Amino acid sequence: MKSNLYLALFAVISLFSCEEVIDISLEEVEPRIVIEGIVTDQPGPYTVSISKSVGFYEDNEFPGVEGAYVEISDDLGNVDVLEDLGEGKYQTTELQGQRGVNYSIKVEVEGNTYTAESKMQEKQVMIDSLAIRYEEESLFYKEGYYLKAYFEDPPGLGNYYSFNVYVNGEVYVFDNDGEMIEDDNFWLWDDKFTDGNVQDYDFPHTLKEGDELYVMLRHLNWSTYDYYRTLVEVIDGGGVAPSNPLSNFGDTALGYFAAYSVTDIEGEVE
Repeated sequence: MKSNLYLALFAVISLFSCEEVIDISLEEVEPRIVIEGIVTDQPGPYTVSISKSVGFYEDNEFPGVEGAYVEISDDLGNVDVLEDLGEGKYQTTELQGQRGVNYSIKVEVEGNTYTAESKMQEKQVMIDSLAIRYEEESLFYKEGYYLKAYFEDPPGLGNYYSFNVYVNGEVYVFDNDGEMIEDDNFWLWDDKFTDGNVQDYDFPHTLKEGDELYVMLRHLNWSTYDYYRTLVEVIDGGGVAPSNPLSNFGDTALGYFAAYSVTDIEGEVE
């Protein structure tokens, strides 16, 4: 998944006429700092990536930013100054993520300071099981095996989730109505209408016998869910005009800082 997808423009207006075609000139803007960091309840170390955005017409390659000061702290009093690995990658040395704890990040680079925070959800949500079913060719399905994941949402609104699916050790690429989908490998879910119930999540993947499955469930807070939601809209070309995903760095930087718990499960198509 190309999570580093950012658009270096803020509005594009397309005008069409049956008599003429109007070419729109896209204005280039100055590169912006992009920060991507994650803390989970799984064993560290955790990595923060710092790069710069590129122009709309440039290749989707984002230069790493070195020489930054990066620290992650929590509301328990722990502070970890990250090690600079080069090429815009920074890694924790001691920090261990815990559920229910609030995490803050501070990045000082090129004379500017960027901050964000994210609280990890307190309750752990397990994937209970996976179910595989076979569908024959029909108006609604392509022939093949389909995957469903079950988990139980804890009582109380405000739980948000993202699934990642891997088949035979690789990010799964599936065909959706003749179009290959490969960038969007996370599936979002919230408990707005299903609070406190057992959930069954259907995936549109077409599988075959012998496929080995690995499914990861991430229990998100609202700001992280909102970032991923708007990122999907950007990837899918949704909205009136291209824009950047909503960031918990506010208007100071692109990207996100997230803290979430992770559970996973394995299975096989038999």
